[in-house]
Amino acid sequence: MHTPAENAIVGKLPGRLITLEDGVLLPLTQPLVRRSSGQYARQRRLAVLNRWIRKGILQVVGSPWLPGFWVLSPENANRALNSIKKMRLPVKLLLAVTSESMKENKNWYSFIADPLMTVTVQWTSFDSYAQEMKKKYRARLNKALKSNAEVEVRRLSPDEAEFTRASQLLAATLTDRVVAMPENLAWLLKMYQECFGPSFQMHGFFIRGELIGFISTVEDGKLLRAMHYGSIENTPQDFYSYAMFYAIRKGIEGGFEKVSFGRTATEIKSTYGALPEANYFSFYSENWFFQQLLKLAQRRYEPKSYVLRSPFK
Repeated sequence: MHTPAENAIVGKLPGRLITLEDGVLLPLTQPLVRRSSGQYARQRRLAVLNRWIRKGILQVVGSPWLPGFWVLSPENANRALNSIKKMRLPVKLLLAVTSESMKENKNWYSFIADPLMTVTVQWTSFDSYAQEMKKKYRARLNKALKSNAEVEVRRLSPDEAEFTRASQLLAATLTDRVVAMPENLAWLLKMYQECFGPSFQMHGFFIRGELIGFISTVEDGKLLRAMHYGSIENTPQDFYSYAMFYAIRKGIEGGFEKVSFGRTATEIKSTYGALPEANYFSFYSENWFFQQLLKLAQRRYEPKSYVLRSPFK
C-alpha cells in the first residue's frame, strides 16, 4: 500500500497517526498556511477552503506538504475514515487525496486536481532520451542546455544560510501559485531533511558563485520525486526547463523507473515526456453546514484546463 519513503516517514510527521484494521499506519495532519497564497485561491474559487484551513477546521489524511504521497484508492480512503471514527478523533472536515472520485460514497465530495505528472524512464542515457525526441522538442532541450551552460550544480548543505536562502527562493516562486503554503518554508525544507535523511537532496544551481535556483528530489524506491523548485526572478532563458531536464537526467542515470514532477505546469511538463496521473481532492464531512458549502464549491470550482504535448517520435 505504501511506498518505501511513505513507510520511512509515516511516524515522523507532525500530527497524529491513524491505524487501519490491517495495521497499516497513515498520518493525520492539520495544515497551517500563510496568507500569501490567498490571491491564487480566489483565482481558482477556493477562497472558502483557504479560510477553513487557516481556522484549523480541515484535517488531512497524509500531508499537504508532501504532494504525490498517500494517494488513496476510494476503498482505502473509506478504511481511513472508519479508523478515525473508531479512534473517536474529532474531525469536522476531512481531506484525502484519492486516485478516483469519491462522488458515489456518502458524505464525500471530490474535486479533480491538477494531474500528477510522471516520466516513465525508458532510456539508458540522457543522450538516448534526447535522441528519442521529435526535432522541435530536441531543439528546445538543446536550447535550454545552451542558455544555461554557465550554470554549476552542487548539492546544498543543510546549514542555516543555504536552507534560508533556498526557502526565500521557494517562497518567491510559489506565492500565488498554490492553494496553501506553510508559514515557515525553511521549516518545511528542514522537515524533509530530517524525515528522509540522505534520500532527500537539494540541488543548487549557481552562476559565478550566486545561488540562482534549486530543485529538490526524494529517492523513493524506484521512483525519483522532484519536490521543490525555486529561483530568482532573472534567471537565464529556459532555466525552469533546464532544472526539469536535470531531474530527468538524475532519474535516468540513477536507474530509476519513474521521475515524478508532481502537480502544476502540466502542459510544459508534458513537453518533457511526462504523462498525467489523475487525482482528486476528496472531502468528507457529516456537518450539514460544511456539506452545503462543499456542494456550492462543486458548482463553482473551475479545474485548470491544459493541453498535453507529445514530444517523442
